[in-house]
Amino acid sequence: MHVPLDHHSRTPVYLQIKQAVLEAIREGRLAPGARLPATREWARQLGVNRSTVAMAYDELLADGVVESFVGRGTFVARQKLAEVARLDERAARRTPARKMVWEGMFSERAQSPVVESLLDLYQVSTLRDVISFSGSFPDAASFPTREFRNSLHFAERTLGDEIYRYGPVAGYERLREYLAQRMRESGSEVTAENIIVTSGSQQALDLIARALISPGDTVAIENPTYPGAMTAFALAGARLLPIPVDEDGLCVDVLENVLKVQRPKLVYVVPSFQNPTGACLSWERRRRLLALAREHNLPIVEDDYGSHLRFDGDALPHLKALDDTEHVIYVSNFSKSLLPGLRIGWCAAARPVIARLTAFKQNNDITTSPLLQAALWDFCRRKRYEAHLEKIRPIYRARRDLMLRRLAEDFPAETVWTQPAGGLFLWVTLPPSLDATELLYQVRQQGVVFSRGRLFYSDNPKRNTLRLSYGHVTLEQIERGMRVIGTTAKAMLGRATGRTAERFHSHTVPLV
Repeated sequence: MHVPLDHHSRTPVYLQIKQAVLEAIREGRLAPGARLPATREWARQLGVNRSTVAMAYDELLADGVVESFVGRGTFVARQKLAEVARLDERAARRTPARKMVWEGMFSERAQSPVVESLLDLYQVSTLRDVISFSGSFPDAASFPTREFRNSLHFAERTLGDEIYRYGPVAGYERLREYLAQRMRESGSEVTAENIIVTSGSQQALDLIARALISPGDTVAIENPTYPGAMTAFALAGARLLPIPVDEDGLCVDVLENVLKVQRPKLVYVVPSFQNPTGACLSWERRRRLLALAREHNLPIVEDDYGSHLRFDGDALPHLKALDDTEHVIYVSNFSKSLLPGLRIGWCAAARPVIARLTAFKQNNDITTSPLLQAALWDFCRRKRYEAHLEKIRPIYRARRDLMLRRLAEDFPAETVWTQPAGGLFLWVTLPPSLDATELLYQVRQQGVVFSRGRLFYSDNPKRNTLRLSYGHVTLEQIERGMRVIGTTAKAMLGRATGRTAERFHSHTVPLV
């Protein structure tokens, strides 16, 4: 059965397959009782993943259009065909209803450039059936699903109805105690009262922005930096003050000069394996940044998504561990290193800060899932988290090393890139004549995507930069995908291109 697939369509491939089956049934090309191709066979014929075909079949099963029998296969249902035909007739007779016109209905914040950039970034990062170096997802093949499922069962068996009620807004007490103990082992002087559990670190940033930022306030922020942070502060009404980043992280000397003439409300920094560059804030700069915070009474928001993903060299202390004056608001999560679907993060700060964040969280989502918090606590107390980290570090190191080799062998000679000692990202700067947007358009036609660097800048974006993530791609995908990007970049070099890249569309998923 031939199915013309459009990989550039807004409609996901699995829904295109579903629609093709429905049309074949309606037109009589698939009769009642007809057997559909096996998922593996059809996936090979269509050139898609087997899971894509399986999702289409699941949709058809849910609608009652097909029936599935173990050991026999999937067949067109007999009893639903008349109903499908009636629905078609009814739809043909129905006068189209006038749809809501949403143009002009969105708030100024929802139409702001930072929101548009964020949508652009995550539309590309969630494209299916491609080799994706976009997104910041951990390796799905290494998810400790069986072990975490055991902890879920333990939580259900031993904690009973408690985990199905609303829990404390600040978080499950045993998990907060574990997080505090873990931070104390790293040198931070915190207790459970200094911690609030959040629905991912993004919620923590949103709560911090609400609690500390008034419209018109200035936030000093790395440039380039994590787009989710830019959005959180900008939507709170802040003016973003870009501070450059080099191989040693945030340029603290530039910040020091800025502080002589401006008074930002806070500074946001990712000191370990910075997103997107992978840079680490040096020991000396960490000390200087804290000294500036004390001198200017400047809060520091430390976003630590992955200091525990270090492959090379000695670990550097968290800013929070060096902070004895409570200037640092520490944010972290389990999404990049464990299971992104948990959506559990936390924030450690002075008690007055935690009190305000708790009040805003109460109004935001009341509480993060007590069941998942309890299961995570059990998972961690059994040392399964440490075991998982030991397992994934060499996996990520091997992927980073292969990506670095491919950069050296496949990319134009003038290309430069970072060499992070850990984390999930590489930052690549192409020769000045190349445009990463045009490169993305070209390699997308060959089944490869990456994140354009311009989406990570709050000011003066560099059009010849890109971020490559190695967390969720296999070694084979790195070999093939990097060769495609490098070969295409070489072909583009020195060739004038007037093409304007098209926008990329896909389903939008929650920010990660």
